[in-house]
Amino acid sequence: MKRRIPILFLLPAAAVLFLIAAYPVGFGLWAGLHQWNWALGQAESWSFIGLDNYAQVFANKAFWNSIKVTITFTAIAVTLQLILGLGIAILLHNNMRASWFFRSAVVFPLMVSDIVAAVIFSTILDPNLGILNYALSVVGLPGPNWIGNPNLVIITLSLVDTWWQTGNIILILLAGMTSIPQDRIDMASIDGASGWRMFFHITLPALKPFILVALVFRTIDALRVFALAWAITKGGPLRATEVSQLYIFKQGIGGAYNMGYASAAATVFAIFVGLVAGIYLLAMRRAPA
Repeated sequence: MKRRIPILFLLPAAAVLFLIAAYPVGFGLWAGLHQWNWALGQAESWSFIGLDNYAQVFANKAFWNSIKVTITFTAIAVTLQLILGLGIAILLHNNMRASWFFRSAVVFPLMVSDIVAAVIFSTILDPNLGILNYALSVVGLPGPNWIGNPNLVIITLSLVDTWWQTGNIILILLAGMTSIPQDRIDMASIDGASGWRMFFHITLPALKPFILVALVFRTIDALRVFALAWAITKGGPLRATEVSQLYIFKQGIGGAYNMGYASAAATVFAIFVGLVAGIYLLAMRRAPA
């Protein structure tokens, strides 16, 4: 009976959260089964068409291009953030005296909203008026078209996201490093283990659960990217940065007003993100403690 008491206290809050989430999710699923042109109003254009919207989603090359762009952005951004985050976390952990200042510095970008970060960098990266290309010209280097080159722009967005979100990974890994028993490190030092050996045989194995947690949060968050692509590039050039959330937005309230199709695309994308999250969670369960 004692074990059930905490569950009883949690049930009211869980029920409220379920009801709050159930209506929008249920309505989105139901809307995906209808032809609904929001520009004409619901009553005049609401008609049941079954799975036609989903068939159109799976047959639409633009939708799959948005999935490809989203995966590319996520892979580049999360990889950069993990490498930088791990390196910076090690430096901060090994230099405790000055770490308070640098910890504040890495946390600062996290206090900036995504739309503010996008506006800031859209100004910095402007090929004609941006300060970055001006700085390059001062030292005699050509300034690339950061947001106008289809082959470069997805990397540019990934770098902006890296500046904005690497602090999350640093904080998680720093917490993991503080949990490593000091006696294990001291014993390795006594045995003559070098810095690299200590990293690969003690630090990295102990950080694996924390790295997985960081990957779960950052991957799911990166897959849902919207504001950076919308504010900096509007999905261009040539749909090179039209990520899935931006594609769905354009199909819905962003211009096409085809709400039934947008709802179906959003459902498919949500399932995709859920599958990715499930793979990560399965890896976390199998990871050694």
